[in-house]
Amino acid sequence: MTDTTDSPVTDGSTTPARILVGVDESEHCARAFDIALSLAQRRGWSLRLVAAYDLPPYDFEAGDQILGAFRDTASQEARKPVDDMVEQAEAAGVPVSADVQEGSAAQLLIRESEEAVLAVVGKRGRNRFAGRFLGSVSGALAAHSACPTLVIPARWDADDTEALFAPRQDLPGGEAAATEPAELVSASGAEREGRRAFENVSQALNFDGDVIAAVDLGDSSGPVAARAAEYAALTGRALTLVAAVPITVGTRFPYPGQGALEVQSMHEYRAEHLTWLTSTIREKHPALDVQWRLFDGSPAGVLSEATRTAALVVVGTRGHGGFSGLLLGSVSQSVLSRTVSPVLVVPTRSA
Repeated sequence: MTDTTDSPVTDGSTTPARILVGVDESEHCARAFDIALSLAQRRGWSLRLVAAYDLPPYDFEAGDQILGAFRDTASQEARKPVDDMVEQAEAAGVPVSADVQEGSAAQLLIRESEEAVLAVVGKRGRNRFAGRFLGSVSGALAAHSACPTLVIPARWDADDTEALFAPRQDLPGGEAAATEPAELVSASGAEREGRRAFENVSQALNFDGDVIAAVDLGDSSGPVAARAAEYAALTGRALTLVAAVPITVGTRFPYPGQGALEVQSMHEYRAEHLTWLTSTIREKHPALDVQWRLFDGSPAGVLSEATRTAALVVVGTRGHGGFSGLLLGSVSQSVLSRTVSPVLVVPTRSA
């Protein structure tokens, strides 16, 4: 399994590794900054705060003076939250640098990601001048970033302690929209003690407070699982490896028993892979509580449902096998658009 858990510097120098934060004036961005600041403090890393603004189409006859005045206003507005966050970082003793540029926020963040170990953005953040940070910017960053991208959704609240009802997915059809069917095929170990029960979440899909790693059968499962294990160990949470493949759910075979042996073999093969990956993680993190679950169902549906109760869901930019087609734009994009919890997207294009 690829080891991606210890990267305190970016180039072998003594310069602290950098967390990139996409900044605007939204509440969602403020949440993302708080998490980035906390991670920087724990790891001894620095912060790089970046904001961008666009100028609207204008009439050339209006003249350079009017355009210049609008540019100055847009730049000042974009810089306000940046300056405030710089002050907070300096007060916390975290090294920080910042930049405000005119142009595409997505392109700026993607370029800056080449010098970062982690990018953090808020979902659906926007202001009057900056581009949207999710749907356009965050989606593009997660797909093309050179480093892992942590997306903080608008609805997530780390201080929420309600135990009776979990929040619903952010489904396009609203709260009444149907979710994909899924069945638990097998799992490792007994149910963890102390897990809260939710009235509107099945026991099989309840990952209360866990870090979730989306696992497939390809090489990309190594970096994803390693990164998930790192954050679970860092935050003192349990780790659950999750794989899903839509084999029999929603399928009707014309003859009884058709494909039964093949289905069983596919499930056993995936269970063996999950068991091996769990053992590999325990060798690196012996104190970490690690389990796995294998589902028969839609990967996007299982992972999106997991975000309702999980503390963090970690996915790759692409995958094979159990998460066939795990490309940003398919499964990962679906999870990002529907998520309730933070989602960490790990680049796996070269895995």
